[in-house]
Amino acid sequence: MFKRKYEFKPDRTGHSALSRLYITPKQRLQILKWLLTAAVIIAVSVIQDSALSRFQIFGATLNLTVVALLLLCILLDADVGSVFILVASALYWFSGSAPGPYVIALLSVIGVLASIICQAYLYDSFGSVLICTIIAVFLYELLIFGLGCFLSYTTADRLMDHLLGAALSCCIAPLLYPVFKAIDKIGGNAWND
Repeated sequence: MFKRKYEFKPDRTGHSALSRLYITPKQRLQILKWLLTAAVIIAVSVIQDSALSRFQIFGATLNLTVVALLLLCILLDADVGSVFILVASALYWFSGSAPGPYVIALLSVIGVLASIICQAYLYDSFGSVLICTIIAVFLYELLIFGLGCFLSYTTADRLMDHLLGAALSCCIAPLLYPVFKAIDKIGGNAWND
């Protein structure tokens, strides 16, 4: 008889949950980029803690998580890298793999300084990022060794073991660089779009 006239159109019910979040496609690509980065870092941490922590090569153990964190911090811009390395180093300590809570400060300061030096004075290339990563890892291992000697966790004759561990750990940096660069290309050229 009488047909009711709607002033407003009723909501359509056939949408997915993602369409209701009001996330732009560019933001979705950024989320995907950070999720893939987290997956790579978690995979490296699991490999280090489950398989490689049992093996010693001439008394040295590998520390692949630190290499991955410092490499990614150097690849990022200094402002984004500083937040990333602070959060990642705190999560690294909370995971139980880090030697102590001082790792948060050491990784944050070393990572940010290496990122600033690499971006300010060197070209953005594979070689410069690799050199900065290697220097940062060796500096980290030397400071960890110094703190270990100061806190009586280790002795001075273990210095070569720490240096050998840093050298062997840096061998994964050339393997991780193309992975992080491929993730970087998702959604654009820069991490901070």
